Amino acid sequence: MKLIDNQHSILLGKTMDALTLRQKMTSSNIANMDTPGYKKLNVSFEDELQRAQDKGGVRAMNTVNPTIEETDEKPVLEDELLEMTDTQIRVNVMTRSLRHHFDMLRTGITGINR
Repeated sequence: MKLIDNQHSILLGKTMDALTLRQKMTSSNIANMDTPGYKKLNVSFEDELQRAQDKGGVRAMNTVNPTIEETDEKPVLEDELLEMTDTQIRVNVMTRSLRHHFDMLRTGITGINR
């Protein structure tokens, strides 16, 4: 029985990795907005995760990794700022979920719930 590296914690970790990568790509899009010929970069993760869940459940979801895609669009500052805000909200939710997961593990191991 895996308490620490179970399916749930692995999936939360992959989601955090995808969100971190998305923050980097959004920052890159903003930094290179005025660079001639620069194309917007996106991170694909959630749709692939949903497809994996539909096909093979939670175990299949663990094989999904975030990927970077170059689009044909030029980055727009307002869109990038909205993306950055959305990503930060998702990071906050994932951080709370990970904290709750490890608090439950601590409670299970020590028997102390504080």
